[in-house]
Amino acid sequence: MNEMKTLPLAFTYVGVFLGAGFVSGPELWQFFGAFGNWGYVGFLLAAVLFTLFGILLVRLTQVAHTDEMDRLLVPWNIPWLRAASGIVAAAFLFGVVVIMAAGSGALLEQMTGLPTWIGNALFMLAVALVALLGVTGMVSAFSALIPVLVLATLAFAAAACIKFGTGNIFRLENVNTNPLMPTWLVASLTFVAYNLLGGIGIMAPIGKLVKKRSVIYWGITLAGGMLTVVAASILFSMAVYPAAIEAELPMVAVATAISPTLGTVYGIVLLLSMFCNALASLVAMLTYMEQKQVVFRKHKKLTLAAAAVLSWIGSLAGFGDLISVIFPVFGYLSVVFLVCMMVHFIQCKRREKQSA
Repeated sequence: MNEMKTLPLAFTYVGVFLGAGFVSGPELWQFFGAFGNWGYVGFLLAAVLFTLFGILLVRLTQVAHTDEMDRLLVPWNIPWLRAASGIVAAAFLFGVVVIMAAGSGALLEQMTGLPTWIGNALFMLAVALVALLGVTGMVSAFSALIPVLVLATLAFAAAACIKFGTGNIFRLENVNTNPLMPTWLVASLTFVAYNLLGGIGIMAPIGKLVKKRSVIYWGITLAGGMLTVVAASILFSMAVYPAAIEAELPMVAVATAISPTLGTVYGIVLLLSMFCNALASLVAMLTYMEQKQVVFRKHKKLTLAAAAVLSWIGSLAGFGDLISVIFPVFGYLSVVFLVCMMVHFIQCKRREKQSA
């Protein structure tokens, strides 16, 4: 791929976030819906921050002339700090792959009765095969699948509102009990931070493919709009059918309550979202590992196979438990890295002005 246009950039950036927890509902509920109507405000804030930081991230890869995660995160030439930041970011990406695999197994068991460990294994096999194609394969997959995911969530939300009515959409109550996220503002910032930590690794190789600044602005802004549509669709669906909130995969429960056939269809949509998110995270993690160690570059397929097997083993811990622990903890760590990234961008712009 020589140059990335607006729509592929938008779909790729959306694909960074549309994982199992997001599209199935529990992630959005834990970070937003559980805070009542303020949760809607929280996600609007998150969407704005996703857009602003997304633009900053892609621009930073260009002005800093690097696509390495640790060099983007840490503006100072401190080897141990860069190494630590890279390890944290890579660990988070690995955690995302594990969570997506766990979610796929839970979903396949719910839909077909297939044992979880087998579903997890089949999912990781499919992800690993496409990951062999690298960044180009990832972008192509996103361009084909993300439009389907966005339209599908919108259609299911409309069906839920028609079936159950719209009276409860803005009657959400604050039922949050997570001590890691005491307020909707903290939850919103944490949500943005941990998602962007994964996004840095995924979008870092993309910056060099975007040649026009207008493509960055329009592409990332369009992505922010699509994320808002998807999030609103999912939160509205859970609001009008609150019985689904207790399910491990709430949106599948909503769709099934409308029609068993729609439940199966949404299950397929959810599998696609998990696939996209796991693929992006795995490709980003492997790209970083290959940048840092010659041994990984020389043995790409073996490294990929090992990462896939380890992800499968980790996924056996369970879907809901992984989301409630991994995401908030990494969210707090990510705030520090986002501040460092902003400092790095300012430093690069100053150097540009001084050399002009």
